[in-house]
Amino acid sequence: MEQSRSSAPVSASAQIDIAAPRPEVWAILSDIAAWPTWNPAIRESVQDPQLDVGSRFRFSTEIGTLKCRVTALEVPGSFEWKGRVLVLGERQSWQLETTEAGTHVTVLAEMTGLAAWLLKRRLTERLEAVLVSVLDLLRLEAEVRTSEAEEGAPNVARTEEGRAR
Repeated sequence: MEQSRSSAPVSASAQIDIAAPRPEVWAILSDIAAWPTWNPAIRESVQDPQLDVGSRFRFSTEIGTLKCRVTALEVPGSFEWKGRVLVLGERQSWQLETTEAGTHVTVLAEMTGLAAWLLKRRLTERLEAVLVSVLDLLRLEAEVRTSEAEEGAPNVARTEEGRAR
């Protein structure tokens, strides 16, 4: 998905550097069924047994359940999906790049549909905030797991919302 020149009425992007190896970050991102364990905004998530182009998944948030299909996949570097919730279409593209310090993650997202045109400004601001929040949560989860693996420590106790305590 191109970051610039998007024809979608709502688009946003965010990026972050994570002090964890790309395979660890990929393992967290690609385990869609486990998203609720580290992202408290996701209430439930279900995925096909094998993550591949064409596979389906769904996840529930406060606004509803997104029914999604994987449209591009390059293990362990990129992941793209399209989905629908209510009258909105959404497309997200994730890119993971190895850096000296760990992994650089970029996510691009677009929303389409009549509601996206009518609520363009509000949805753009919300989408930007959601992407930043998800990247922060992904960073936290990956860095905790990496630290535990390096120290040989047991898993961190988690709250019901899935956050490390």
